[in-house]
Amino acid sequence: MLAPAGTFIVRPVRESDEAGIGRLLAELDPDSRYLRWFSYAVDVRGASRWAAHPEIDAALGFVAVADEEIIGHGVMIPLSGESGEVAFEVAAPWRRHGVATALLDAIIASALLGGTRQLTADVLTGNADMLAVFREHGLHTEIREGGVVSLTVPLAAEQDGRPTSFGRAHGTG
Repeated sequence: MLAPAGTFIVRPVRESDEAGIGRLLAELDPDSRYLRWFSYAVDVRGASRWAAHPEIDAALGFVAVADEEIIGHGVMIPLSGESGEVAFEVAAPWRRHGVATALLDAIIASALLGGTRQLTADVLTGNADMLAVFREHGLHTEIREGGVVSLTVPLAAEQDGRPTSFGRAHGTG
């Protein structure tokens, strides 16, 4: 995996990303897999196949790419009503470099255009990085039960015909 050089792009997932997402997931250490899926036993091949085809579940998928290598993946799976659940994976060398934040920004912008008005995530209390991503975005609620924090993030409605979000200014990292 590349060491962070500071520049990456975020774009929608493409069918051709399956192998790159597979490499990202295969290189996650066991603890990172557990924090993401709440399990050490993860079908990496099945997960990367699904991640490269988010349209199967009407989901939104984005990847972060540096030097043609996928370094992060984010997804929003629609739930009932105007809600969607989000999840991320970021390569270890790229954590705390704004990758998950940029993926969340892309998900928010696209979700708003599709009519989503709130995002949710269930996060293990030990997943400080994921909790920080949501907290830096501002307004949200947290309900702790056992070892899980259930987050709900309201998305703002349109202003002047353009979708807006909450909290911080987008595009800053």
